[in-house]
Amino acid sequence: MRVRRIRRDWHASPDDGAAASRRVIPVGGEHVTGARNDPPPYRYHIRVRGRLGQTIRGAFPALQAQASGGDTVLTGPLPDRAALYGVLAEIEALGLELLEVRRLPPA
Repeated sequence: MRVRRIRRDWHASPDDGAAASRRVIPVGGEHVTGARNDPPPYRYHIRVRGRLGQTIRGAFPALQAQASGGDTVLTGPLPDRAALYGVLAEIEALGLELLEVRRLPPA
């Protein structure tokens, strides 16, 4: 990633020992966050009590739902921890009982 120096600002007078700070911005439209060596998405196995109907399963489009006994297992890849927390928050918001969360080994 190429960066361009914008300016140098002094946040304090030179006699108090404060160091200069630099602002840098990406050049050429590159993204600073989305590093190329991000880990691949993890697959998760999330079990909730009861059999979920089609409408409630629609709240989890990234996951496949499968009935297992009297429960439902949601399985699929989630890109990061924030996505996992989003799914868990949706489970809570829908009033579902969370039974198990497992991260599956890489395929």
